[in-house]
Amino acid sequence: MSAAPQSASPQEQNKHLMVRWFEEVWNQNRGETISELLTADSVIHDGQNDIRGVEGFRRFYDAIRAEYIDIRVTPLVSLAEGDLVCLHWAADLRHIATSRSVHITGTSIVRVKHGHFLEAWQNWDQAGQAAQLADH
Repeated sequence: MSAAPQSASPQEQNKHLMVRWFEEVWNQNRGETISELLTADSVIHDGQNDIRGVEGFRRFYDAIRAEYIDIRVTPLVSLAEGDLVCLHWAADLRHIATSRSVHITGTSIVRVKHGHFLEAWQNWDQAGQAAQLADH
């Protein structure tokens, strides 16, 4: 994915980083992007869980990849103000154990510092995900 133009505002550059994250990490399965955008001090607040640093996120990422294939995240709306960027997204994926397709939406808010994700808050439709996988 191409870099944001240097003439773009910091907020536009941060939006670009957020889209890059979802495109490269989730859609293209480029694990190296995790190390490029997170630091050892990064914290991702995922509901009641805090995912800390590159290695913590890799464990989370590997667990999702062990359960799902054909992951496709689509950015829907992005907003940025100051050092914060917010992306509302939709994801389509297939559960390996059941072969069921799952569609979820979520919102991620990230504090960006020097081109890295310092802190993030994410909320996604875990109840909808569970309902789609429940036996009917």
